[in-house]
Amino acid sequence: MKRSLREVLADSHIAAVAIAVLLLSSLDAAFRGFWVPVSRAVGYLVTAVLIVDIPYFSPTLTIADRLMLMSTFAYLYYAIVSLSAAWLLSRWVYGLGPFRSLNGYRSKLIRREHARAVEEGPGE
Repeated sequence: MKRSLREVLADSHIAAVAIAVLLLSSLDAAFRGFWVPVSRAVGYLVTAVLIVDIPYFSPTLTIADRLMLMSTFAYLYYAIVSLSAAWLLSRWVYGLGPFRSLNGYRSKLIRREHARAVEEGPGE
């Protein structure tokens, strides 16, 4: 009897690893997307505190500002796509969201390790 792809993925580690990688890449992309704007805002605030005045900024967007915004939106788009892919894969394979499915898979993996340790006995 042939098993479906969903059943094979649910029984193997492949789906859990793919969900974890997608979640980590989503987190990485969100961090990279917010890094430059947040660091520029912190730099602006530090400059304001150090000079005890409002620092000068250009009222129009420069080319550097436009490139920063484009890269920020590209990273945030990639983060949303990765998170959506993790959610869809998790819902399709396990029927749960990505965090709940990984939490359930973690407990399944711990039970499997415990069962293997009991079968082998102490000291082996």
